[in-house]
Amino acid sequence: MSVGYEFPWERSAMRGDEMPDGLDLADQMAYTSLRHIYGLYRQKLLSRDQAAAEKMRLRRQWQQAKDTLGFADRSAQFRARVLKETEAAATACRKNPTPENALRLCDVIAGLHLPVEENGNG
Repeated sequence: MSVGYEFPWERSAMRGDEMPDGLDLADQMAYTSLRHIYGLYRQKLLSRDQAAAEKMRLRRQWQQAKDTLGFADRSAQFRARVLKETEAAATACRKNPTPENALRLCDVIAGLHLPVEENGNG
């Protein structure tokens, strides 16, 4: 039934093993779905072609879910950085209300001059 792509835990799902620990929600849903597809295939309730087609649909939806979760995580991290920098700039502006501190606060609020994340994504 393999169609060229294997999930990291596909062999375990193929055997009908218990779900591994540490999977995120998208992986858990894909694991149980894949285990079910393999089970139906073994019971001859799905043909090889049907199972392969379902696996490909599952893979597309899994990838979309992983991308969405990744975007949400990156957005939350960016929002936390904006809040942290805004608080620091506002505090500096209140303690020492200079034009430079006011401009820094405006830049942070506008999303300019935020520190770059250590991994270079920022």
